[in-house]
Amino acid sequence: MIGFCAKHLGIALLATVATPLFAQDYSAPMSEKDLRSLVPFSANADLKLAECGKKSYPTCTYIWGLPDSDDEARIKLGGKPAGDKLLTIFAQARRPQDFDRVLGSYKDAVPVDNLGVTAVWSDMRNQLSLITGDNLVIHVNVQIRDLADPKPTALQVAAFLLASR
Repeated sequence: MIGFCAKHLGIALLATVATPLFAQDYSAPMSEKDLRSLVPFSANADLKLAECGKKSYPTCTYIWGLPDSDDEARIKLGGKPAGDKLLTIFAQARRPQDFDRVLGSYKDAVPVDNLGVTAVWSDMRNQLSLITGDNLVIHVNVQIRDLADPKPTALQVAAFLLASR
């Protein structure tokens, strides 16, 4: 079966947020139907991985794409299947000022209006980060190969996550 390996999150800013609490709402992946409504899927694409787990931070990983005969070998070797990817990461900050450290780790943070208390977009990371009124920090990382502008997808996913709380 498809395994989960979170050793390569590559999102260093998460280390700057206070000790996380795993929110029960985020212990299971969103449904395939919801995912398909939020991110671009080609007609023949399969959802190859949809898992949430708590390594350093509660993280949900979604990978989709065309069937690939090498996916089984990648998984047996401890890797992930090939394809487009969406990561959602959740960390409970202790106070609103903790988000300032997140902001400090971005060199290209662009403010995003009307999303959480404070939200920023990073083109370099293809990532949206926000903090809610109860200090939940949410990161939405979009890695979709043929998507010219991942920001609208990240905004849509973030809005869905906030509405689902």
